[in-house]
Amino acid sequence: MNEETKYQRIYEEEVSDTIKDTLELPDRFYDLSPDQRRFVTELVDVGTRWAVEENLDPTVLEETAALAGEMGAQLYNFANMLSHYLNADDEEEEK
Repeated sequence: MNEETKYQRIYEEEVSDTIKDTLELPDRFYDLSPDQRRFVTELVDVGTRWAVEENLDPTVLEETAALAGEMGAQLYNFANMLSHYLNADDEEEEK
C-alpha cells in the first residue's frame, strides 16, 4: 500500500462521517483541498510517530535485542550438541 492510499483509507474509513459533516469536509480524501490533504497527512504521520515512540521504548528494545542474541547463541549450541549426538549414533551403528 503506498503512502497516499494509506492516508486515503484512514480519512475515508476511520474518520467518522459525523466529524466530516460537522467540519463540512467532503467524504472522499481526494475531494479535500491540497491544504486539507496536507493537514490530514501531517496528523496521521504525527499520530503514527507518537504511537511508535510511546510503545517502543528504546531501553526495552535494547534488552529484547540482547535477549534475542542470547537465545540465538543457546539455540546454536543446542543444535551443535544434537548434531554431535546424531553423528556419534551414526558412528556406533557403522561398527
